[in-house]
Amino acid sequence: MFIMDNNMENDTSDCGIMEGAVSTLSSLCGNLKGLLEDLSHPPDCFDLAPELLRLTQSIKVLRSNVEFIVGPFIASKKKEMSTILEELEAIRTKYHNLQREWDSQQEHLGRVQGEMFRMRSQLKSQSSFCASMGAIMGSLMWKTTRMASVVDVLLSTNRVSEFLCIVSGSLESFMETYTLTLPDVSTSEMQFILSLVGIVANVAATPDGRQFLVTDPNGKELIDQMISALLSIRDETGDSLKRVILMSLYNLSINQLGLIVLLDHTSLFGELAKDIQSDSNPELRLLSLRLLQSLTMQIPSTKAFDDMYHAIPMDKIKELTNTTDADMRLLAKNILQSLERAYTKFGAQTPDSTTSGIDICRRDPANKSVCSLLSSV
Repeated sequence: MFIMDNNMENDTSDCGIMEGAVSTLSSLCGNLKGLLEDLSHPPDCFDLAPELLRLTQSIKVLRSNVEFIVGPFIASKKKEMSTILEELEAIRTKYHNLQREWDSQQEHLGRVQGEMFRMRSQLKSQSSFCASMGAIMGSLMWKTTRMASVVDVLLSTNRVSEFLCIVSGSLESFMETYTLTLPDVSTSEMQFILSLVGIVANVAATPDGRQFLVTDPNGKELIDQMISALLSIRDETGDSLKRVILMSLYNLSINQLGLIVLLDHTSLFGELAKDIQSDSNPELRLLSLRLLQSLTMQIPSTKAFDDMYHAIPMDKIKELTNTTDADMRLLAKNILQSLERAYTKFGAQTPDSTTSGIDICRRDPANKSVCSLLSSV
């Protein structure tokens, strides 16, 4: 076995490293030499310099042409922009002026609103005063017209037609204002309307008065308005107004022409039927029965009879012939008797009836309000 000396091994290793370094340097030197040879000849891309020069000149020519073509357009647009800027400046000035004017108007509007609120308060106060005064004067006139002599004096003037026009307009305005719920009977507005319609009822309580109402154009319009108001009332707060309207219509029905006018309003029969069937207000039922009795006394045509017969509650009226209220019982019997005569007159089958003959007030113009509600109020 041979044992190598350590120093000998180290010398061998160092020689190997040196040989590798020499080989690398030789290779690098060869590469550098080849690179220098390549650089000694100019590359092909160096021949592009003339082309680049021609391209630069073409670009300059193109730029000159574009400036020649587009230049005037740009100049005109600059001029237009300058004009637009001037217009915008003028508009801005106008806007500022309008803004100042608007601010001034706002101040003026504020003053006007303050004045309007003050005037509205005064108007409300005046309206309340006028309603209160109208209610007082109307109530006084309502009471005085219960005397036939006072009604005759009123009819002798030439202002009754104007008064009827005022009543019609006031009633229409009142019903439009209070569409759902009418004011309480103690309010000045309700008292005023009640007094106006009450005066009409008292005028219609005399033969001359009801004749004037059914012949005067304003009177006919008032009749239509009263029936319309009667159909519009759906709340118990309007029972007092319905009561006075039913009285007025009853007094008008005594007149022959007034009867025809009322019979033309077929919707009136349905409203009377509702009040007759309702048990909430016996007074309205009594007034409705009284008006229906007057309407059925002299039915003028088959059409009127058919409209009435199909609208009125026959079963309820027959039931009322046995009621304990003597007035309702008498009115129900009179209605059935009138309908029985109408059946016979118009060739229809006579209904079963056990009622006996009742004295009924005559429709005579000379009759001084025998059938009028004035004597029963």
